[in-house]
Order: sequence, then structure tokens, then C-alpha cells
Amino acid sequence: MTMNKAGRASLVMIMALLIGILAACSQTKENAAGSQTPDSNTPSAQASESAETQSPTKKEKVTLEFFSNTSGGTLEAYQRIVDKFNQENPDIFVELTPQSKDYEALMNAKMATNDLPDLWNTHGWSVHKYSEYLRPLNDQPWASKLVNEIKPIVTDSAGNVYVLPFDVDISGMLYNVKILQELNITVPETWEQFLAACEVIKNAGYTPIAIGGKDTGDVAGFLGRVAPSFLTQDASVEYKDELKDGSFDWSHFDEVSKFILQLRDKGYYNVDYLTADKQAVFKGFAENKVAFAFQANNSIFEVLKLNPDAQISMMRIPVNNGSPFLISGERDAIGIWKDTEHEEEALKFLTYMSQPENVSQIAEAYSIPAALTDVQVNLGDLEEVFSKFSDVPITNNFDREYLPNGMWNTLKVVGPGLLSGELNVENASRAMKTDYDRLRASAQ
Repeated sequence: MTMNKAGRASLVMIMALLIGILAACSQTKENAAGSQTPDSNTPSAQASESAETQSPTKKEKVTLEFFSNTSGGTLEAYQRIVDKFNQENPDIFVELTPQSKDYEALMNAKMATNDLPDLWNTHGWSVHKYSEYLRPLNDQPWASKLVNEIKPIVTDSAGNVYVLPFDVDISGMLYNVKILQELNITVPETWEQFLAACEVIKNAGYTPIAIGGKDTGDVAGFLGRVAPSFLTQDASVEYKDELKDGSFDWSHFDEVSKFILQLRDKGYYNVDYLTADKQAVFKGFAENKVAFAFQANNSIFEVLKLNPDAQISMMRIPVNNGSPFLISGERDAIGIWKDTEHEEEALKFLTYMSQPENVSQIAEAYSIPAALTDVQVNLGDLEEVFSKFSDVPITNNFDREYLPNGMWNTLKVVGPGLLSGELNVENASRAMKTDYDRLRASAQ
């Protein structure tokens, strides 16, 4: 259809009118919006901006993952301190996760994938095993307060400290003061004296030596205390250099195994030495039925919980030729993962843990001296013992000083294997050598 001039003119007028209406609507909307959001230079806009600046932003709560290999009274002490920290710091939550079973295997796996907790107990390996994964802590205020006994243990060759240590692990063996006094037995200093004492104790109806064989770590600790006496602390035969440089003849370990079996064959262990747990050992001491145990001082704390009147003390580990000795090392210490996303919060927690009252709680749970100079620890009767033994020979834990990382697990297999009869003397030495060579090679 053909539109004439008049029709075209009418259409143009209609379109113009529609455009005008749309423009007016748009302007109205803009004015309305402008009335709700004032210009940034107006007083109302400035007041609004000031209010937003002054209004605090709620901080998101940070969770710190803390792995611990502790148990018993020590774990309870940690939990009390962590609970108090969480109450006093509502923006941080420390999640204490006990991992006492297969802790080393778990940490090995986490190191392999570089997926570590924010904080963890280094169980004696802060330098040799974990240092490459830990944040150096030399810049922390407590770092200048380390006691002399712990400095070389937690410091690497470059002078870096990677953990907050709570205590110095000085221990030997435990003995029942009452039983030895009753039977007029002097605390043994040689294995010959020890064997003679065990015979008297057995004939008197007591258990000479208590072992919690259900816990393979208890048997590994037994081996770890006996081995230095035969291999590194005996003046007539010591193999410190050979153990460190890889040239050690593992047939010498036969003497350690023979001694362990000699004690078994003479009937000096508790009858359930393969199935008893540590609690049974504590109960034996608490009921005054057990004379000796190859355990650390924290066991004293557990015994006293069962019987506050029990008289349990620490003795040096006997040596056939030389001076009886004690074992020292890093016991309780916490490090921070160098790749943690919450470094500020982790440092705040570690500073809190370094307060004297908190360090004291951890050290007292193990009945050993504190690792910081400004901390007082109530060691009870052991105060006099530590003073008396201040100048005696001290060696680091056998596996940490002389064995490659990972051989604690070997001790946990070899020890029970010997006691159960699954391994003989020669097989035990062969198993030690195999893992020693393999782990040394993998570490190089």
C-alpha cells in the first residue's frame, strides 16, 4: 500500500511523540535513583562513607590443626591449656588431635604429600627429620631462654631453632623405693648387680621387671635403654663412630638381644609381659608389686595418680664397664608448618604456650626439668635425684643419635619378636642391619 504525504507526516509525529515520552521516563528514573544515592560530595554521602569506615568487619574464625603424639597426663595438660586459649581467643580455635598410634607413619605420609597440620609435636626429631618443613623460630621472645641442656638438641648447624621445647627429657629407669629398701638392696650400677637384685626380688614374691608388651613402643623403649649400655656407653666396647658412619658390625647387637632374653628366661618379667598394657605396669607399681621398669619419668605421674603414696624414683642405667648413665633429648616440643596459611595465629598460640605456667604444666606431667630458664617445675622427690645426678654421663636417645630416621619402627618389631620367640638373636641382628642399611641409603 502506498502512503501519501499526509500519512507519512502523521507517522513521523507519532514516533517523535513516543521518543519524547520514553526520554521523560528515563529522566524520571534517574532522578529517583539520584534521590536515593546522594552525590559523594554531599554531607549525607560523606556521613554514610564515614559510618562504613568506622563499622568493624567481623573477623572470620581461624581453625589451627594441632597434631600431638602425647597421651595420658601429658595429653590432659595440653588439652587444658588449649581449652583455655580457645576461651581467651574467640577468633581462633586450636583443634588438638591426638595421634599417638602410628604417629611417625602418619607424619611421614603427610611430609611426602606436603600436607601437614599447622602445628605438631616433633617427638624428638625437630632438627633431623622435620626442620625443612618447619618455620624457624629464632625471632620469638622465648628463643633466648632455652636452657643449655636443650640448646644443642633443638638447634641445627646454622643456629636455627624450629620448635618451642617444653622440657628436657632426662630419664633412666624407674625403681620402687619401698621394695629395694625392704629387701636391703642398693640401687644397681652394673648389670651384674642388677641381675643379683632381680633374683632377690623374685624370691621375695615381687615382680622384678614390668613390661607392657601390648604397646610395642614400650618394648622398643626397653631396647633403646639397654642398647647404649652395651654399644656406646661401655668403656671397654663402644661403637659410636661405627654406628654413625655406617661401618657398624651388627653382630655386636647380639649382646643386647642375649641380655633381653636372659632376663626373660630367668623369669624376671611379669607373666603377662606380651599382653599387658602400660596401665598394668602403672598398677603394678601403685600396688607395690613391681620393682623396675625401663620407662621414662612420665610413668611416675601415672603411678601417683593411682596411688599418691607410691614411692617411685629414677635410677641411672647400669653399665658393665664404666659409669651408669642417663638419657636426654627433646621430649615435648611444638613446631609450626612453614607453609601454614595461618602463621600469625599459630605464632600467637605458640607464644601463649611459652608462658611459664603452661611450660611448667607440660614438664611436670613428665616429671622432668623445663626447657626454658624462667620456668619453675615441681619435681617432688625427683628434685633431689636430678640434683644428685647433675654431673653423670648423659647420652641422647639411641635411635635419634645412632640410627637413621625410621628405625624406631624397627625396634617396635624386633623387641616384641625377641620376647615372643619369633626372632632369635641372629635374626634380630639381621633385621636391624637390613633396616639400618636401607634407611641410611634412602636418606643419602
